[in-house]
Amino acid sequence: MPSLLATQSPGNRDCAKYPWVFSGAVHLLAVALMFALATSTQAQMGGGQNMPAFEDPSFRDKLWEAGGPAFRDARSGKMIVDVQIEGNQTVSEHKVLSHMQSRPDRLYDPEQLNQDTRELYRTELFDKIETFVDEVPEGVRLRVRVREKPSVRSVVYHGNTRIEDSTLKKHAGIDQGDPISPVAVEQARQRLLTYYQDQGFGHADVQIANGNRPGDRDVVFRISEGNKERIWDIQIVGNQAFSEAVLKTRIKSKDARNGATPYFFNVADRGQIEEDRKELERYYRRLGYFDARVDFGLKYDDSGKWLSINFVVSEGDRYTVGEITFQGHRFYTSEDLSAGMKLKTGEFFNQDRMDFDARLIRQLYGARGFIFVDVTPVPIYLPGRRVNLVYEIEEGDVYRASQINVHIAGENFTKERVVFNQMGNLYEGGIIDQRKVDDAERRLRFSELFVNNAADGEPPRIEILPQVDEDSDQ
Repeated sequence: MPSLLATQSPGNRDCAKYPWVFSGAVHLLAVALMFALATSTQAQMGGGQNMPAFEDPSFRDKLWEAGGPAFRDARSGKMIVDVQIEGNQTVSEHKVLSHMQSRPDRLYDPEQLNQDTRELYRTELFDKIETFVDEVPEGVRLRVRVREKPSVRSVVYHGNTRIEDSTLKKHAGIDQGDPISPVAVEQARQRLLTYYQDQGFGHADVQIANGNRPGDRDVVFRISEGNKERIWDIQIVGNQAFSEAVLKTRIKSKDARNGATPYFFNVADRGQIEEDRKELERYYRRLGYFDARVDFGLKYDDSGKWLSINFVVSEGDRYTVGEITFQGHRFYTSEDLSAGMKLKTGEFFNQDRMDFDARLIRQLYGARGFIFVDVTPVPIYLPGRRVNLVYEIEEGDVYRASQINVHIAGENFTKERVVFNQMGNLYEGGIIDQRKVDDAERRLRFSELFVNNAADGEPPRIEILPQVDEDSDQ
C-alpha cells in the first residue's frame, strides 16, 4: 500500500496573491492490496480442503491460560494468593475470571481491581458487583461477589409451520443466556413480526405467551402465520408527467406479469412496498415536483393469497429555479463558480444537475489544492413555485504533498517505482490536485497489478490524511 506525507510550502504564490488562503500539511496515502495475499495463503493451507473441524479458544481464554499481560508496578506490593467468585449461578467462574486481570500470583493493584469491576459491568451480565480484599499472612485474598441479571432460560416458538425455529431464532435476536426484560422480549416479538411481513406473510401475528412478566425466565412466542401473499398486479394511477412504464422502473416490487411468472420474485414484502412508495416520491421531487405525494392501496382476491397494488400519485406543480448564489467563497468569484454549471435560472429544478454542479465546484477547488473543500447546495422554496439555490462553500486550506510512501499488502512482488509510475504528476512538494489524485487512483485500479474485486481483497486507493504533529498527543 503506498502513502504520501505532505508539509507546508513557503513558496505558495496563491497564498501571496490571496492572503486568506493558507497552506496546510497532509498525508497522501495510496493503498494497493495484492491478490497474491489470498492465493498464497490458500496455497500454504493446502487449498482449504479437508481441514480438521475444531473451535479455537477465545482470545480471553488464551489470555487467561497464558497468565495475562504483565502488570505495571503495584502500589501495595502484596501478592494475590486467591480470587474467589461468589453469587454466580448461570455465569461460570471461568467466564468471570476471563474478564479480570487481578489473579493469583500477581501483585495486588487497587486501580487494576477497579478496572476489572468496570470490565465486568460492561459484559451486561451483572447488575451488582462488590469486591472485598482480605489480608492474609501470605498477601491478599480477593472476593468478587456478583448478582446476575435475570437471563433467558429457554426460547420456544409455537404455531410456526412455514418457517423453521432455527431461522426464527436468528431473526428474533434473543436466545438462551441473554438478559431478559419485558422490553427485550417485546423487541424480539417486533423483529419476528417484521421478518414474517418481509417474507410475504402480511397477516402474520406474533404474541408473547410467556416472558414479559417479572420473574419469567422462559420465553414463549405464539405465532399465527396466515397465508404467504404474492403480488398479482401493480398499477400506478394519477400520474401525468411520467408514464406508468417509466415509474415502474423506479420500484423493486414485481407482479406476476399477467400470470406469466406467478411464483417468481413477486412475494408481497410490506417493507419493500413502503420503500417503493418513498422512491416514487423521491423521483418526483428530484425533478422539481416538491409537492408530490404518493400513497398505495392493497386489494386481495377471495383466497387471500394474491393481491394487487395501486400506487396513487398526486403530482402537484413543478418548481423552477430562481436565483443562484454562492456563500463563503473567497478564492473564486461568483462568475468563476457559475461557469459550466448545468442548472440555470428559469429552468425546471433537477436535483441530478444540482448535484453535478456541486461536484463541479469541488473539482474546481480541488484542482488548486483545496482538497477538503465542502460544497453544500441549499434549496430555498419561494411562493409561485420557485426555488432559489444557495451553494454554501467552506474552502479550507491549500495543501501540498510532502512525502509519498507505498504500502503493498500480500506477497510483495511489485516494486515501489511501479506504483510511482502510475501516480502521474503527483510529486512531493507539489500542490495536491484532486483531479490528478482521482486519475492516479483510476490508473492503479486499471493497471491489472492489484486486486480490483472487493471479494478477493481491497482495491487500490489513495487517501489524503492531515499530517499529525509529532509533538502533539493525537
